[in-house]
Amino acid sequence: MRWWTILVLSVLMGICMIPLNVSAHGMVAGGSRVIEVDAGIHPLRIEAIVPTGAPTVLTLKILPNERFTDIRTLRVSAHAASGQSVAPQEFTIPANIETITVVDIPITALGIWDIDVTIDDKRQLPGYVKVPVTILDTDVPLTTVPLFVAFAFLALMLTVQVLWLSAPQWVYSVARSFLIVTLTVILGLSAIIASPQIRLEWNTPVPLPMPFISQTVTQSQDDIDFLLHDGATGLPVDDLVPHHNALMHTVCIDEQRNVIQHVHPARVDAGHFKLARALLPAGSYDCSVEVERIHTGSQVLMHHLDIPGPNVVGLADGQLSIPQRIAEYDVVVTAEQRIEHLVPVSLWVDVNKNGIPVDAIQPWLGMRGHLVVRNTLQSVYGHVHAVGTMDESFQPMPQVGNRVAFVYAFPRPGRYKLWFQVMTGDVLLTVPIAIDVPAAGD
Repeated sequence: MRWWTILVLSVLMGICMIPLNVSAHGMVAGGSRVIEVDAGIHPLRIEAIVPTGAPTVLTLKILPNERFTDIRTLRVSAHAASGQSVAPQEFTIPANIETITVVDIPITALGIWDIDVTIDDKRQLPGYVKVPVTILDTDVPLTTVPLFVAFAFLALMLTVQVLWLSAPQWVYSVARSFLIVTLTVILGLSAIIASPQIRLEWNTPVPLPMPFISQTVTQSQDDIDFLLHDGATGLPVDDLVPHHNALMHTVCIDEQRNVIQHVHPARVDAGHFKLARALLPAGSYDCSVEVERIHTGSQVLMHHLDIPGPNVVGLADGQLSIPQRIAEYDVVVTAEQRIEHLVPVSLWVDVNKNGIPVDAIQPWLGMRGHLVVRNTLQSVYGHVHAVGTMDESFQPMPQVGNRVAFVYAFPRPGRYKLWFQVMTGDVLLTVPIAIDVPAAGD
């Protein structure tokens, strides 16, 4: 009976031998990654399920973040850096229906691929984005070979003790010793594989951080183009990884008109991102571009944009503890304690509708809420996420409750503008607040 117990335990521990996922140009091989993007005037959510090895199939899920009033056409194709291509597939998105388009793309070779997504409508305003993925060969962990050897020894020792009944006593003693050693090795290797906190460093090189990015921004009648350059070589930067569900976040603020736009330019080529100018109302904007290079961390690039056209007036500044009416909702921002600079403070956003707390808050860009902070001297800029874990799923579940909490320490005294962004009932609420932050002890 004891041998059956050993066999069952061995099989269970063998489950831990499944190879770990490997990184594939910012997408998770064998898993999925979600990005939000504004393809022209069309906001899209795209999930890429990136496999390892080739030939294989890459699955793409595409969900428009708006309900269309007319029929849209969606075209998806793929091109490899080595020259292979996949013929375009065309789909129809019905009007007034929130639908997910699932596309299976046959991948014929390892290496760098661009997945081309084009969306168009009757207005002839197409949107276009290239989703970058890298198909890597199947990665075998360093622990796999010794784990197989340990299981082979285990099988051999069990065979000896079960089948060689007339073996001398010393054979049983040796077999028992090998069993103890083998089980110890299996348990140790299984724990290393199963625990993300344990790392093996067998002369594995540590990736060096990449140089910082410089940018060039140009405008045309229809588009705003962001060109990203490597700070050391000047070459186009094409190693960005998804950062909070986007390859590029752009937050543009017109403080005079109290207008803020949080948009996600589309990658159209290596180091080249494009934003439809129609997504920015007329105004004078200070824009922060947030990107993240692989193995390097995030970086914020600043740029000023002037968009001609009729002036657009945003919401009036709100005050702490005073409700504001935004769309169909009443929103109030309160502070847990007195605000002073360099002291972390909890800021709460409560959302009600018709005097009743809303049932749930929907995650937006993976978080329950976002907070953009800037002082009037423009020497401080902050992009803060709500307290809580990130939900990177393709269709995140609404989270029960009407309160969203933020924690922030104002680095300098002075006057600040705060813009809170939370989503409920498929409506994104932007809540502007103006506050004065005194020096500590004042």
